[in-house]
Amino acid sequence: LVEDIIAKLSQVAGCTHGKQEQHIWTFPGLEIHRRKQTVCCNGLPVPLSHYEFFTLCFLAEHPGWVFTKEQIYEAVWNEPGDACGAAVASVICQVRRKLWPENPTGGYIRTVVNSGYKFEAVI
Repeated sequence: LVEDIIAKLSQVAGCTHGKQEQHIWTFPGLEIHRRKQTVCCNGLPVPLSHYEFFTLCFLAEHPGWVFTKEQIYEAVWNEPGDACGAAVASVICQVRRKLWPENPTGGYIRTVVNSGYKFEAVI
């Protein structure tokens, strides 16, 4: 019963996190393979660097949650975020450009003014 509820909530959020497929996340137009460290957008493979891939994974793992640049830096780089500078903003810019080249300010990663970034499963 609990697994059914979790599956339904995941479907409502626009993602699939089945018990057998926890390493594959599926969102509308986007598929993330954590074990293979690959991403497909609209059926096409998208080459991402190490930091790009893990930044996308970190945000996609928590759809709708807002994270500061420092929190993202600490989670992905495994270093204190107090000196992250422009690293996170640069990586997010590259991910957006690669996933949604025709509209790099749109796509799955949203900027929350004066707060940080969040992943939205529906674009």
